[in-house]
Amino acid sequence: MTQKQLIAIARKHGTPVVVIDHEKIRQNYATFRRHLPKIQAYYAVKANPAPEIIRTLYKAGASFDVASVAEFLLVHENIEKLPAKERQDFIWDKIIYANPIKPRETLEALDQYKPLLTYDNPEELRKIKRYAPNAGLVLRLRVPNTGSMVELSSKFGCDSGEAVDLILEAFRVGLVVEGLSFHVGSQCANFDNFVQALNIADAVRREAESRGHPIKILDIGGGFPVPYDSHVKPLRDLARKINAEIGRLYRVSGGARPVPCRHRRHGHRPRYRQNLP
Repeated sequence: MTQKQLIAIARKHGTPVVVIDHEKIRQNYATFRRHLPKIQAYYAVKANPAPEIIRTLYKAGASFDVASVAEFLLVHENIEKLPAKERQDFIWDKIIYANPIKPRETLEALDQYKPLLTYDNPEELRKIKRYAPNAGLVLRLRVPNTGSMVELSSKFGCDSGEAVDLILEAFRVGLVVEGLSFHVGSQCANFDNFVQALNIADAVRREAESRGHPIKILDIGGGFPVPYDSHVKPLRDLARKINAEIGRLYRVSGGARPVPCRHRRHGHRPRYRQNLP
């Protein structure tokens, strides 16, 4: 958007005025995809739930991270007219409900959609079993948040030492754990947080697999720093570090591979998940 266009908008509507440049949104999404090509990018709807932004990103091919029923339904508006199978495929493959703590009413409202839900404690597991038994699960891990502007590990995530027990308990009660997730904290300037988190998740994945439960999704959360000033390292530097660590942890003959991602109710392409800040 040019300065001339911005001045015209200010004259027409007065100031202060908020202007959202949808071309910039598309460019930002394309930048994430270019630097992190093996990762499926999820827009965190809570960052700005404007329906127009969601629609722009939906058309661009983005996936969505939601944290309330209202946010879920804002995304769902874009797919409600799709054929039933295509609509359900989108929910399974491109929406994750990332709030680990959910009231009964939320779970009851979501169950009909057979969504992917996060959890991080036994009580939440019991609630999901009772009120949203059709959901798939992702276990959120507590990881280092050192150097992040907003530290989240004190609120969300289980210790890695209890993670496999929570996975085993989910399967014991008849639920299916599809994946693992973590969040290194908002505006994370310490890129080593991602390296440590990936290794913590990989250790849990390996132990779960040794106990007979392969992990199919790895959600690497958000925290990608916005370049407010010159002191913030560019995304390409973080992407290089993430890509290298994923390649190292999941290397097989012929190159790196993602964690195989196949939903229990439908097959999907291999992917990692990542949330746009």
